[in-house]
Amino acid sequence: MNARIVAFFAALLVVVAATYLAWKPVSPAELLHPGASQGAPPAAGAKSAQRGFVLAPARPASPAPRMAAAAAPGRRSLYNEYLGAKSYRALYDRLHGSPEGSTAEGMYVMYDILRKCAAVTDRPYRRQADARPVEQRRQEFLAALAPDDPQRDKRIAAFDATAVDHCAGLEGITIAQADLDKLLASSAAAGDPKAKATEVEQQVWQQRRAGQWRTASLSDTQIDTLEQAIGTKDPGAMVLAGRLLSNTWPDLTMHVGGDAAPAEPRALFNAWQVLACEYGYPCGADNARLEQECAYNGHCDAQNLPQYLFYYGSSPHEAELVSQYEASLRGAIENGDWSQIVVSRGAKMPGNRYFFGRGPG
Repeated sequence: MNARIVAFFAALLVVVAATYLAWKPVSPAELLHPGASQGAPPAAGAKSAQRGFVLAPARPASPAPRMAAAAAPGRRSLYNEYLGAKSYRALYDRLHGSPEGSTAEGMYVMYDILRKCAAVTDRPYRRQADARPVEQRRQEFLAALAPDDPQRDKRIAAFDATAVDHCAGLEGITIAQADLDKLLASSAAAGDPKAKATEVEQQVWQQRRAGQWRTASLSDTQIDTLEQAIGTKDPGAMVLAGRLLSNTWPDLTMHVGGDAAPAEPRALFNAWQVLACEYGYPCGADNARLEQECAYNGHCDAQNLPQYLFYYGSSPHEAELVSQYEASLRGAIENGDWSQIVVSRGAKMPGNRYFFGRGPG
């Protein structure tokens, strides 16, 4: 009798242990770096970067999610240099009145610097910059950060990387809104796809400021402009145009890949961002969003933007959608075949509204 009881409890212990190992929680570090905890070195000849998502640890009776293992290196361009600059003053001085500043991309970078830093004399809605000194903000940040936070050192380093005044030295520059608009129009006319996408965004904001807050939408011509901007394979244009195409519009519904169900906005926008990373957008560990999310939310285990979007920025369902959307969007970019991205007009199902945008200006 005693032997049977011992055997029963031994078997029960094995079942409990197996169940725990199958269902135990997976930390971000384990999911994003599955070989780290075992100390396993990377396989010889393994590729340093992969397109799309790679397999992550699976759960019983559930499809294995996929995630991006690495982002492609950011391509060398003036715009990417601008995105990585901690201070805009040197770049502004270099471009102002120079041949480089008169190129299509040079004019767009100048426009964006002035949009952020110049005092637009006739713009009543200008957002005020944080006037607190960096050291004061740092002390307030440290006071709110728990001493035993497991990501404390990473979060402090990320805060120091983000707590910079990009506009230092440009405080005295003024410009009229008409001149700012003219600079954007000149860049678009010279062929910069980011400027063309930004013009569409500004046209929508003009509708909203005119009282069409809930009814403003994209016209067929504007949609064509956004598709053309994306077709140039400019990664900055992919982010800007993809953001607009991912928004919830009152009379538009996006369908991707022949799916009868409407595209889900957040998954669609994440897919555009992942693709932009593939085409050379700066998505490495020094990406501004990664640094901000690490500093303020403790989301520090992702090494690049696609990893962040998979683990922190998507539900498991959305992560699968991102993978599906990527294939159709990549076909549109590479082959100019937009047949798998269908825009229909008509009544929409009421519910959540998404608007990914940086606002007017």
